[in-house]
Amino acid sequence: MALASALVAGGIVGIRHALEVDHLTAVTTMVEDDGQPSFVGASWGIGHSLPIVVVGLLFVALGVRLPASVTHFFELTVGAVLVVLGVRMLFRAAGVSVPTLRDHDHDERRHNHLSFGDVALGTKHTHVHDESFAVGVLHGFAGSGGLVVVMVSAAPGMGQAIAFLAAFCLLTVATMATVSVLWQRSMAIGGTRLLRATAGVVGIAAGGLLVVEQLGALG
Repeated sequence: MALASALVAGGIVGIRHALEVDHLTAVTTMVEDDGQPSFVGASWGIGHSLPIVVVGLLFVALGVRLPASVTHFFELTVGAVLVVLGVRMLFRAAGVSVPTLRDHDHDERRHNHLSFGDVALGTKHTHVHDESFAVGVLHGFAGSGGLVVVMVSAAPGMGQAIAFLAAFCLLTVATMATVSVLWQRSMAIGGTRLLRATAGVVGIAAGGLLVVEQLGALG
């Protein structure tokens, strides 16, 4: 695999990987109809990329691979999180205030506060959307990320593996940031309640199926 081929392959896989149903569902249930949607999607992509880069390079350099039990655990956790995000989105669709990590700016610096209605708690400085970043990390450790690790292992050298991972990460972040922006703009056009309800139902369904699948595998 030449360096250019590794870059192209990594980019294509990054786009396709970002557009998997559970990934799209996770991000759309975290995008607000105000704020900076690209920030949500990009944060998911960054969080998702970190464990894949670490595990991928460790696999290429040392042959280290996550045990199946670990990936099953993360898949199960992702499923449970998707259900929670889906339920929360249904509450939002119904106009019920629910706890959320909300971003806003003070003096040109970004803060996150855990807010419930008009009440906000905490003033932690951050450069990522905490909630989306954390869900991205979970997805990175889950089973679908293992496919990327296998592809990286096929690279003839460390240079090609790094090129593949770099392109994968950049296109994953860019793709999910774009999806987030498009989703928010769709809500801005109209039908916000319907879109939220749809995202909530899909999130619960996708998460529930993932939980059932992983419980079956563990059993």
